[in-house]
Amino acid sequence: MTTGNESLAHWFRRGGWTQRELARAVTRLGRERGHNVAPDASRVRRWLDGEQPRRPVPDLLAALFGERMGLPLAPADLGLVARTPARDEVGWDGGGLVSTLQDFTRSDLMMKRRDVLGTTAALVTGAVLERRLGGWLRPLDRRAPAGVAAGRIGLAEIAEIESATATFWSWDARRGGGLYREAVVGQLKAMTDLLDFRYPAEIARRLYRSTADLARLAGWMSHDVGLQETGQQYFTLALHCAKQADDSRLGVEVLSRMARQMVHVGRPRDALSLVGLARRGGGARIGERESAMLTTCESWAHATLGDVAAVDRAVGLAGERFERAADAPPWLGYFDRAGLEGMAGLSYRTLAERRPEFAVRAEAHLDTALRLRRRDAYVRSSLFDRISLAGVRVAQGEHAEAERVAREVVEAAGGVGSTRTFDRIDALRERARVDGRRSGEAAGLADTLTELVAAHSASRPGRARRTGD
Repeated sequence: MTTGNESLAHWFRRGGWTQRELARAVTRLGRERGHNVAPDASRVRRWLDGEQPRRPVPDLLAALFGERMGLPLAPADLGLVARTPARDEVGWDGGGLVSTLQDFTRSDLMMKRRDVLGTTAALVTGAVLERRLGGWLRPLDRRAPAGVAAGRIGLAEIAEIESATATFWSWDARRGGGLYREAVVGQLKAMTDLLDFRYPAEIARRLYRSTADLARLAGWMSHDVGLQETGQQYFTLALHCAKQADDSRLGVEVLSRMARQMVHVGRPRDALSLVGLARRGGGARIGERESAMLTTCESWAHATLGDVAAVDRAVGLAGERFERAADAPPWLGYFDRAGLEGMAGLSYRTLAERRPEFAVRAEAHLDTALRLRRRDAYVRSSLFDRISLAGVRVAQGEHAEAERVAREVVEAAGGVGSTRTFDRIDALRERARVDGRRSGEAAGLADTLTELVAAHSASRPGRARRTGD
């Protein structure tokens, strides 16, 4: 006896279609994509009753409901394929990876941003996150299934793709994720279509590595503009691609970005777990520069937890490992001396929120970071350093100086499409507001920040509400 498809029925009710309207929508989209499908209302009713439609109907339904609801949905979310592996539980043998990438990027490009900004409740956390990423530690038994036809690109074409990705990374550092995110997702969609074909092993590995790099950029940009769940999904898919490319060092970097995302949304313990996973998966192949970078993630997480001894230990180790580093892979070029000092300053500034005596240490590191930072190339990072410095001034009770720095930061931040930048300004405003109960200058700083942010908000897209710093 067939049982009803409760997941499909749920989205059907939310979508507001009639059975006839949904049938017509599937027919229309199918024809646009070159498929000969023409269901009628009775067929839709059978799907709701539990009948499993054949491909490409599950993909078409996922795209239609995703566009209707403004959410990236996969067939699994509609109960049209087995729930395991789901869209963020792709098999670590590569099975389903390409189709999941295609579905997710396609749905993402159709998302209605205003409906989903600020969503963090759907982030996978805790033991569930560890379980879903645990396959990163297992040996790869086989490569992803080969495509049905031979691909026509070679190493020269992949090098061009990698050059374009490097340009996108530089744009992100200068202008934030908001301005170029959709272009990156569009490029990623084109990349995933290339993976449908069959290639020699060397080209296949290089193509998966390039896709991993582009997916981690899509994840980072999504995180930067407040699309936290979407960012986590891209990071997870990037990790799978790095696995297929047999590039554990790139996978380590992906996990480090996932860790920083977790600190930002107020989950420092999850961040520490992700760093541990990165270290176990990378093993002896992790270089000194990468290890230093991971240790700075730990220092920020420990600072959020208020563990002074752990912060001191992590900052010290990061510095020692950085000094020993002989070189670094190209994708770690952002983590230079300024990046090291900026993370140390952020860690001690975070501690100073509870214990103002650490403001002096934060100031020293931030001064060094700002002196060394290439502000024309790393505009957003420079803004973060200056916001941290304003936070130091608040901790020191120098609210007038904090206001001067904050005015400069907000003015510059208006040209950067980064929700995280304004998240940190919001956090600074909240700290000033708390101090304002005891200090008129602090209350004035809070009011000034409110006015400055409001003055720039009209020219910026909607952004996520901060859940952590």
